[in-house]
Amino acid sequence: MKNQVSSPVSQEKSGSMSQWLSRENRFMSDLMEETITNAQMLMIIQALVSFSVLTCSIFLRPLAALLCLVWFIYSLLLCKKGGLK
Repeated sequence: MKNQVSSPVSQEKSGSMSQWLSRENRFMSDLMEETITNAQMLMIIQALVSFSVLTCSIFLRPLAALLCLVWFIYSLLLCKKGGLK
């Protein structure tokens, strides 16, 4: 019998996930005319979703609007930390 070394599934999945996150996102790179990774694209999507929820929550209770505003600011800070201008 041959000795086979196999890595745990969690390591394989996390390795492929980190590879995917570090790959260039061609669509957004073409739109923004600079290199954008998939991780940065996910940050942009989060900022867009949080802004959309913020604009809708203005018509609800003030506490909901405040929480959505905090989420939106946090999303923008993540984008800046992630290397977006």
